[in-house]
Amino acid sequence: MINKVDLKQVVDLRKKKKDPTKSNNNNNSLVGAEVTSDDLAIIGAGLTVLGDLFAFLSLVKVREEEIEAATEEGKSLKE
Repeated sequence: MINKVDLKQVVDLRKKKKDPTKSNNNNNSLVGAEVTSDDLAIIGAGLTVLGDLFAFLSLVKVREEEIEAATEEGKSLKE
């Protein structure tokens, strides 16, 4: 079980880690930039949507090709 002192120390450490102005390194790097699990979930959801979109577009393309092949086959039979 975490007691209050340990929890306070963890919170203080996270604040120090996120605050780039208190660090000794004053360059323009992204010191406080962390990727959280929520960020990763959003990125994953976006990639899933993109994957579904491309799968749908490929199905549409296959259907168009089948229709074109059927119409060309019909034209060649009529000739």
